[in-house]
Amino acid sequence: MGAKDWLVEKAATAMLNQAVLKPYGVLTKLKLNSTERSIDAELELKGETQPVQIQVRGYEVQEEGEHTYLVIKNLETSREWLTTLARDFAVERPFEVPGSVKKFLPMLLGT
Repeated sequence: MGAKDWLVEKAATAMLNQAVLKPYGVLTKLKLNSTERSIDAELELKGETQPVQIQVRGYEVQEEGEHTYLVIKNLETSREWLTTLARDFAVERPFEVPGSVKKFLPMLLGT
């Protein structure tokens, strides 16, 4: 793991927990590989008794005017139902990056 990715993981965990994940749970582990554009994460979600593992294998960032979108190329989780849900509603679909996160996106995703 590169030093840059390690530093980003630490900063991103705190920022994502506060700005994005707070209503749903807590990101407890994050491993970023900006060269391979992969993310491994562990979340403790509200209502779940065991942590949920998420593996993103490929992502891209798209800019359209003032808007920035994140497109996940491949996603697997430790819950079969959640992987199916993600494939149906998240993979290959552009998600607009919130303004509170947008300024950190190049650092977070290695773009």
